[in-house]
Parts: sequence; structure tokens; C-alpha cells
Amino acid sequence: MTPALPEVLRKAPLFANLPPDDLRRVAEIASPRHYEKKESIFREGDRADGFFVVGEGRVKIFKLSADGKEQVLHLIGPGQSFAEASIFEGGTYPAHAEALEGCDLVFLPKRQFTDLLERNPRIALRIMAALSRWLKRMTDLVESISLRDVETRLVRYLSDELSAGGVPIRDGAVYELDVSKHILASRLGTVPETFSRTLKKLQEEGKIRVRGKQIRILKADSLFSLPER
Repeated sequence: MTPALPEVLRKAPLFANLPPDDLRRVAEIASPRHYEKKESIFREGDRADGFFVVGEGRVKIFKLSADGKEQVLHLIGPGQSFAEASIFEGGTYPAHAEALEGCDLVFLPKRQFTDLLERNPRIALRIMAALSRWLKRMTDLVESISLRDVETRLVRYLSDELSAGGVPIRDGAVYELDVSKHILASRLGTVPETFSRTLKKLQEEGKIRVRGKQIRILKADSLFSLPER
């Protein structure tokens, strides 16, 4: 991993507001880890001995049903953390984590991290604030999957991704899929066939154009004014 550990940690919302001295204390207990494409980072049921921050690459967090069907919960990119709940919850990881590509991660061991929080209450308070924001994201995800149809979920996903990338939401805006359509379908809580039909429908309505992994917005006002369903 090229960047120094404090620099990588600083990009994570969990640590973004820490003063330099506190960030240095966190970095002192952290260690770099590398994973190859499709390599397992942890499996559901593994002992939860710490959490991670992504320096480079992307990570897939997913669950497996009894019949082996995969449900993608999160796609984690650079500057994001995952498995934070292991800080306070004992036992095991509640889902699987796998590298979507070659990944450089920062690992923070649970015991040393909780010891650090006990010695530095102000760090603990800032971490609690960040974790509350994470909980809201999880709540939004559950609401999105359970209360909205696939088309609305897809439009919401495009809107969020364009905004996160600093791309103005307007006619001509382009979103480049950085994961396979199969993985994105799972992330949206549907199957590839339904996802493909939804893309086709939006294309036939003239709202988007799909070429390979590129989605171009053609009618932003119409596309992003979908009613909540």
C-alpha cells in the first residue's frame, strides 16, 4: 500500500474528524493487508477479531441463502470501512466479505482498538457519531430493498452514485458501472433477469442509454422524478 496508514485512515468517515494525534494513535495499532481478486477476507461465522478500511480496490459484502443464492449487501470502495460492528459486538462476522479485485486494506484489531477507546473517550465519542451514520445507511438499505420496486431502487442507486462521484444529475450525465451487472442486481435485491428487463424498459422509454458498462442519462427530469413505490 503506497499511502501511509494515517493518510488511508483519514479518508474513512469513521476517522475523518479525528485530530492528528488521535489519528496517529489509531494508525499505531493498524496493519496493512493485501487480498487478490475473489479472495475471501472473512466468512460469515468467522470469529470477528477486527474491522477494515479500504485503501485501494473494492470489497463485496454479501450473505448466502440456504440454497447458495447470493445477496450483496454492500459494495465497499476506497476510503470506506466495513465490519465496524465487530468493535462492540462479540462473536462472529454476520456476513461474507470478498475482494472484487486486488485490494489493499487496513486492518484494525478489535481488542487493541477497544483498549484505545477506553483510554481516549473523545475518540470513542467521535467513533460513536460515525457509527450512528452507518446505522442510518443500513436502515435506508433495508427500506430501499423492502419498500421500493426494482426500477425505483435502480434510479435511487444511479442518483446516489452520480452524486458521490461529483457528476451533475442532468441530461448527458454518464455513469460507468464498476461492478458486473450480476453483482449490481444482487445489490439491488433482485435477479439479473429482472435487472436487465428494468434497464431495457428505461431504454425503451428513452430515459437512458446503455452501452457495455456505460449508462448515459437521456431524460434526467423524467428519470429522477419517479414516485416512491
